[in-house]
Amino acid sequence: MYPNPADSKVNLSNPRQIDLSEVTIYDLTGRIVHKVDLSTMGSEITIDIATLANATYMLVIRGDQGISTKQLIVNNY
Repeated sequence: MYPNPADSKVNLSNPRQIDLSEVTIYDLTGRIVHKVDLSTMGSEITIDIATLANATYMLVIRGDQGISTKQLIVNNY
């Protein structure tokens, strides 16, 4: 995942082409703020985060091999 911190877009990279289903973005209170379908993403996808406030978010990436959690810092200037 790059860049991090990000401003309006973040790229999610999947170079090993693991079968992924979706990414859910949560704010730190646990509220879902965005969901993206990853079933057809290929090796990389760009996610528009321009509407998110400046804060730290948790990305939960779900796929055939389980769940991965990443931290994203949004810093829109």
